[in-house]
Amino acid sequence: MSEAIVCDHIQLVETAGYSSKGNQLKWKNDQKWYKADYMGYEGLAEVLVSRLLKKTMVKNFVEYSFADLVYHEQNYHGCSSDDFLSDEEELITVGKLYRRYSGHELAKELAQITEVEERICFMTGEIESITGLEHFGRYLSVLLTIDAFFMNEDRHTNNIAVIHNSRTGAYRYCPYFDFGLSLFSDITTDYPVNKSIEECRNKIEAKPFDRDFDIQLDAAENLYGQHVKFDFTIKDALSEIREFESRYDRAILTRVEEVLRYQILKYEYLFYKKEKQ
Repeated sequence: MSEAIVCDHIQLVETAGYSSKGNQLKWKNDQKWYKADYMGYEGLAEVLVSRLLKKTMVKNFVEYSFADLVYHEQNYHGCSSDDFLSDEEELITVGKLYRRYSGHELAKELAQITEVEERICFMTGEIESITGLEHFGRYLSVLLTIDAFFMNEDRHTNNIAVIHNSRTGAYRYCPYFDFGLSLFSDITTDYPVNKSIEECRNKIEAKPFDRDFDIQLDAAENLYGQHVKFDFTIKDALSEIREFESRYDRAILTRVEEVLRYQILKYEYLFYKKEKQ
């Protein structure tokens, strides 16, 4: 196992407002970000999702690695990733960006719109108008596909972002990031490991356009098409999960395996290779 990163003297970054479930311990040091597990097995989720995204047609995403962290003499599992911003760049969430230009809250504006497709169109139009970016709808469609498959419950308007260059004024797309609250990783409050997968599925809610992952995804695909294909099998996924055995309990790994088996069959149309029933 790699040497633990001691974070007592590394800059601790406040994350209030960026998660619907509170503040996660987060540090930056030597152009790397470190995040500690907070609700359960977020580090597992981040690393596994990024490894499986390597086996897709998606290219612009953050790659996460395992990290063992020490903070105030407390040991944590977690993950690390490279800083993808230059010195001249700032990550701006769509919620903050819309508020900066309109003076209104994007989430509240979306809540006033009845139809899911209209909500997606509204966000797309506003962000394209502010930033000059093209094909933001396609970007959202990819994001909602990944979120639906891995069941990421934390995709609120302050967890979708673009990148702004302060020198040139130009915007660019942010890599797909922050999948820590996927795969029922919150075992502290909502999805304890003794809760059945069916109970977890009945409880989980999507964001930001509808509470149902499939309603969001269908709306985005109807508007902007399908832009994700997965190229892995359950065997590939299980091979990746085995590397987590020294860090996480078998009950957690078994749950993740069960979730991925179900999702691969449910979203068969997203795969190049079809699983045998």
